[in-house]
Formats: sequence, structure tokens, C-alpha cells
Amino acid sequence: MKISKLVLSLVILISFAPSLLFAGVFLGASQGMESTTLEVGILGRRAEQHLAFSLPTINGSVEEYWKAPVLGASVSVRSLRFQPLVLSGGIKSQISWESTKGYILGLGGALALSYEFIGKGGVFFLEGSYLPWVTTQGTLSTNLGEKQLKQYMRLGYRRAF
Repeated sequence: MKISKLVLSLVILISFAPSLLFAGVFLGASQGMESTTLEVGILGRRAEQHLAFSLPTINGSVEEYWKAPVLGASVSVRSLRFQPLVLSGGIKSQISWESTKGYILGLGGALALSYEFIGKGGVFFLEGSYLPWVTTQGTLSTNLGEKQLKQYMRLGYRRAF
């Protein structure tokens, strides 16, 4: 069993590593149905990785913004077949927490359609995600974190450097 996990890890690393060696860094902002997200990541020709931080700006009040923040990560494979339109799909995970009360963790997939401004470094994107595996630890005083994990559409802009 350990050997098969090692082989699978090496295959994934060998598949993504060449693409990410020549990748560029990007910063982005997006708006979902429940939250506003700031993200940073690596954008290569065949793969991309994101690290995102979200606050519940739609249904939450200003006092609740910091009550249920969300940290998320995703790894996607990109298809450049329809340039300047790019399709990408991969795995996504998100976690929302309250300081001492508990957290909610979700894992699933994401698909994105993006329009890349060739040579300009700008990317408009529409992302759809579904996190079917959700677990909660502890008791949460608000459902803002759960709502953010269950939002399934985001529209945003990324600036590649």
C-alpha cells in the first residue's frame, strides 16, 4: 500500500513539475454569492495552484467579517485548446473556523472557464465548484462558514506577473 501511494505521488509530481517550473505568480480578487475572495497562486501553461482567503461580505455584517473567514486551496489542470479561452479542472479544499469553537472543512472539485489577455497578464474567470465531502468539528455560532463552503460560483480577475 505504501509503495502504491509513493508511485502515485511521484506520477503526480512528475506530471505537474515541468509545467510549474516556468509558471508565473498571480494575484486575484473574486466575488462569489456569499463572500469576497483574495487569492495568490502559480499559473503555468498546463497547471495552476491557488491559495485563497475569503470573508463573508454578502450576508454578514461588518462585525461578522472576521468571525468566519475561509482559507482555501486548489490544484487544477489547464486545457489551452481554445485560446484565449482556457478550461481548467481540479481538486479544491476549503476550511472555515471560529477561534476556539470549531471548524468546518470541505473537499471537492472545481471547474473554471477563463479568458486570458494574451501578453497583458490579465485573466477574467468564472469558477464553479462543488464540495460534497464536508465535516464539522466543534460547534459553530454562525453558519457563515458553511454558506461560503457551499457557494458554487465565483467571478473574478487575476493579474499574472
